[in-house]
Amino acid sequence: MKYEEQDLLDLYKLKVEEHWYTMFNPILAYLGDIGGKKILDIGCGSGELTNELSKHAKDVVGIDSSKEWIHHCKNKYANKNLQFIQANAHNLKIFKDNSFDVVVMNMVLPNIYSSIEVRKIFAEIRRVVKKSGDVVFSDLHPLCIMTKKEGNREQKYSKGFSYFRDGAKFSAIVTLPNKKEIEFSDSHWSLGFYTAVLSELNIYIKKIIESNYPKNAPKKFFRYSFPEYIIFGCKVF
Repeated sequence: MKYEEQDLLDLYKLKVEEHWYTMFNPILAYLGDIGGKKILDIGCGSGELTNELSKHAKDVVGIDSSKEWIHHCKNKYANKNLQFIQANAHNLKIFKDNSFDVVVMNMVLPNIYSSIEVRKIFAEIRRVVKKSGDVVFSDLHPLCIMTKKEGNREQKYSKGFSYFRDGAKFSAIVTLPNKKEIEFSDSHWSLGFYTAVLSELNIYIKKIIESNYPKNAPKKFFRYSFPEYIIFGCKVF
């Protein structure tokens, strides 16, 4: 998905409501009491989660590489402890070492196409987060990626695609509740790759959350027979 295309930006906003049930609320529940904490939200997108974090934390900064998303966020959300900046995840030079208590990175890595860049992103996260700080990031669940078709989602794989091939390309066509379709073009990163990179940086996986719809979620959202997303709750040492 090319986030600089305005029509796709508008279409993507329709999926954000669904994310409250499958990602945003689980992330907020995992973080618990964030009062007094400074938080960096990498790949803030539409700013929904960033804004919610700012209601409970001391200071929150949301960054995104898309100027359209940053423009949207600045116009929609006004909060004295909330700031939005256009920046790339692999280069956080605008922030000093040990600047944040918490770093959140929601569905950014599927849009990264180089293992070197993924490593740079995590290295930068390790630099800007304080010792004993929290790192929370999400990705598509491997079961979701490896299931070719179910319900409103259909996968297309690049030639030679394999779960064991980190960086392999695939795309997903998702039918939204309004019956419109949106296509995502992503990269796949294995669990083994993530654990290796995190281990090298002394980032410990504390908890894995396999997202599922709660019973109170609107019926308009399709219930998969597998987790659509996987959330990693990590601690820095």
